[in-house]
Amino acid sequence: MKENWNKISLAFLFIVAIIGTLLRSPYVSTLPLEYTNLVHAHSHTAFQGWIYTIIFLILTSTFIGKDKIEKGHYRLQFKLTVLIVLGVLISFTLQGYGLYSIVFSTLFQVLNYWFIYRFLKDSCTAKPNSANYIVLRFIKAGLWLGVLSTIMPFGIGFLSANGQSGTELYHAFVYTFMHLQYNGWFLFVALGLFYKLLERNNIDFSSIQANRFFWFFTVSIIPAITLSLLGMSFSKYLMLPAYFSVFLQLLGLFFFLLSLPRKTASLLRYKSEWLRLYLLVFLASIFLKNILQILSVFTTFQAYAFNNKLIILAYLHLTLIGVISFLFFALMIDMKWIVVDAFVKLGNSLLFLGFATTELILTLGGLGLYYSHQILLTGSISMTLGILILVISRKNRIAHNSYIQL
Repeated sequence: MKENWNKISLAFLFIVAIIGTLLRSPYVSTLPLEYTNLVHAHSHTAFQGWIYTIIFLILTSTFIGKDKIEKGHYRLQFKLTVLIVLGVLISFTLQGYGLYSIVFSTLFQVLNYWFIYRFLKDSCTAKPNSANYIVLRFIKAGLWLGVLSTIMPFGIGFLSANGQSGTELYHAFVYTFMHLQYNGWFLFVALGLFYKLLERNNIDFSSIQANRFFWFFTVSIIPAITLSLLGMSFSKYLMLPAYFSVFLQLLGLFFFLLSLPRKTASLLRYKSEWLRLYLLVFLASIFLKNILQILSVFTTFQAYAFNNKLIILAYLHLTLIGVISFLFFALMIDMKWIVVDAFVKLGNSLLFLGFATTELILTLGGLGLYYSHQILLTGSISMTLGILILVISRKNRIAHNSYIQL
């Protein structure tokens, strides 16, 4: 592959940020595009363009040897994926759900299956209870959850074709798909890569406690689907598995804490301050995210969790930006894919400022305390400019342990 192909992933993230800013702009109504189509383009490009491609690059660079890169045609896979995602972006923007967007989405899933098959076949093995064994256990579980999530769009398509779009059953399929994506395969891969980052920096974590964390979180994933459905009319039948999943998640978080060395931050003191900051926000976000998910089982909080669009959006951004994306930024800095100079520091600052601003305004607005559309738009613009700076920042010629030569 060519150098710095992670810039392609960042470029997709920049496009996602532009669309997100447009959606909050007062000028969006003047565009010759439907608002709902832009929403679909925003979410699909975020998942498939940014998160999927950066996961692809990090996983192949970290776990796949040079000979298997060639044999598995990973370069071809990536090139085809980029082309298909561009098709997804354009088709959803212009027509929303329709023939072309469905065709491109289906082609993307074919490439997704190809990548997962090759990675599971080619990734190195490790001894049980070793650090790398735990890392790959999280990552491979995430990939299988990704495969499971791809069943849902077929159900969504079937219901839409039979005139049931907008029904509770339709939304149940959508929420299940979303849950398996960002609470399943995105999160599990991110957790595996977090432990890999610790291992790469010679920070010993408890493999035994990490393994317990893995099992509690893995077992909780399926019953935790009910947490996304508690706003439905049939929610009373879901309370038992919902409480069960919350119990498992609490135990999982406890073992996650136990798995980490007490002085993790100080052990990274010789690393970039931005790497440490991204990791700090990642850890804070993952705990806050799970606490909010746990609180959703209580009636008092369900009105916010399922009917308040601002709170829902704040939660989604907390997960997809604070947890998933910020960990990937930390990894790119650690792997020398992003060179932290004065220009990049400005980009990071704008990104953090925009994220904090939008989360604060969305949360305060959702709670009925304070809301300013102008400040929310300013925060979105700040994030967009920060990402743009990262896209155009200088290239690093020496990537960490990368046969793909990113």
